[in-house]
Amino acid sequence: MNIPQAKCNSICYYFCEKIKVIKIFEEIHMAKVVFIDTARESIVDISGISKKPVYDVSIPIKLLGGERR
Repeated sequence: MNIPQAKCNSICYYFCEKIKVIKIFEEIHMAKVVFIDTARESIVDISGISKKPVYDVSIPIKLLGGERR
């Protein structure tokens, strides 16, 4: 999504989760959002924001042998 299209207070998707964009930080390629289902606020990478939900399959880092504690 071209981030100037994502206006503040617009409803979009962060991958497959519905969000509301609160503020866009174009200099650092991030946006402050509220996840609609949980009302949780977070800062996310604007590359994951789109007009339609994305249900791509991904592999967790733990399965690849990373992040061992």
